[in-house]
Amino acid sequence: MALFLQATAKLNLVLRITGRRQDGYHLLETLYHAIELADRLWAERTASGITLQLRASDARAAVSAGADNLVVRAAERFRQRVPAAGGFRFALHKTIPAAAGLGGGSSDAAAALRLCNALCGEVLPAAALHELARVLGADVPFFLRGGSQWGRGIGDELQDAADTPARSFLLLLPPFGCPTAEVYKTYAARLNGGDVPANIRGDNIPWHGGLAQPLPFGNDLTAAAERVRPELAGLRARVQAAGFPAVWMSGSGSTLFLAFDRDERARAAAVALGDLQHSGVRLIVTRSAAAPLPLPSAAQWPESGGG
Repeated sequence: MALFLQATAKLNLVLRITGRRQDGYHLLETLYHAIELADRLWAERTASGITLQLRASDARAAVSAGADNLVVRAAERFRQRVPAAGGFRFALHKTIPAAAGLGGGSSDAAAALRLCNALCGEVLPAAALHELARVLGADVPFFLRGGSQWGRGIGDELQDAADTPARSFLLLLPPFGCPTAEVYKTYAARLNGGDVPANIRGDNIPWHGGLAQPLPFGNDLTAAAERVRPELAGLRARVQAAGFPAVWMSGSGSTLFLAFDRDERARAAAVALGDLQHSGVRLIVTRSAAAPLPLPSAAQWPESGGG
């Protein structure tokens, strides 16, 4: 029997750096928000081993299908915790761009944990899955829950934020990623007396003429990401010059986004910014993903070349 899950992407509507631990990890406060842009993951049990069949929608979504893939790592962690699980076979269809601040790999890992657990008869409670998830990545526990969650600590201490209103978004995906470690290193240089410029905070950004929502979004990593990838600052400037000053960054980049109260306003912004596509920028209109996340559902195994 094969089971299927959508692995949704996320935006960080808020990301504030609050400190740094002795081991070098940054402490933060972030508002995770699931969106409908998603990878698709199928799984079934096998006698032994773990295999992964991978297909990517384009080069920006391509990742390794080897032992370092987070689906494979998640399944290995699950098998260590549940030795009787045997093996698993996966098919992953990637749509979420890599190194974009959208959490695609982490969402895939969370989906793999949920699928493994469902295939084995829900042998692990939610708390045990959370502990497996946090070893795989600070934001993987969020993807076990979905919706809107405040993340604190290194991002794995979660508190429900169900009162966050649903929105429509225009994602601007440049033709490059931002290396997370380098962005955090650059931000840390600022803490140690470096010259990374002060970041633009949400309360300093004007509301654009009734289109973008007047919300206290902000991301303390923006300036560091723009130091690592100056092209990102150029893209943000172009969007602002086109009449959309309230443009935000998710995670450590490179995705920028605009927020709206209705789908038609997000689509209108995509038309107004359509010329950016000539520079390799991908424009995606999406919306908040419904919560709670659906349970795994039975499905036919996908064709190797099909969708």
